[in-house]
Amino acid sequence: MTRKYPFYPAYNGGKSSPVLVWFVKACNKRWGFTNLGIYVNRAVRNPYAKGALSVHATGWACDIGYPSTRAGRKTAVEAWEWLLAHTEELRIAEIHDYRFGEFGRGYRCSRGEGQKGVVEYRNAKESAGKGGSWLHVEIENTWESAKDFEAAWRALPKP
Repeated sequence: MTRKYPFYPAYNGGKSSPVLVWFVKACNKRWGFTNLGIYVNRAVRNPYAKGALSVHATGWACDIGYPSTRAGRKTAVEAWEWLLAHTEELRIAEIHDYRFGEFGRGYRCSRGEGQKGVVEYRNAKESAGKGGSWLHVEIENTWESAKDFEAAWRALPKP
C-alpha cells in the first residue's frame, strides 16, 4: 500500500506539533537521541531544491541526533529498522538516514510501506544530505493528538 505524501508543498505551520515533541522525547528515552530541531521556518538546505520551504516549517518534521561513534551508528540503525517496520502504524511520511552509504537513503510513504518505500540515493541531487549523525523523521499531520500517537507507539513491540 502507498500513501500520499502530505507535505508537498510544505507550508508554515507556525509551531512544533505536539506529536513530534512527544516523538522526540520518546526517541530520547528509548535510544538516547537528542533533539536537533523540529519547527523552523526555512528553505530546504539542498541547492537542488531551489529555495522550496523545508518540511521543518510545517512542525511535523524532526532531526534526532546520535553520537558519531560505532555504537551510536548501531543504535541509529536499530531505530531506523524499527521505525521502518512501523511506518503504517505510526503514519511516518518520510525518514532520511544520512550516514548510509555514500549519499544516504530515504523512506517515503508514497513509495510503499516499510522497506518498499526505501531508496538508496546514488548522487548528491537525489540525496537529502550525506554524512550527518542524525535521522530526519516526518510524521503525517493526521494525528488528532499526541496522546493518540503515544497510544499507537506503546502498542508496538519494543525493538
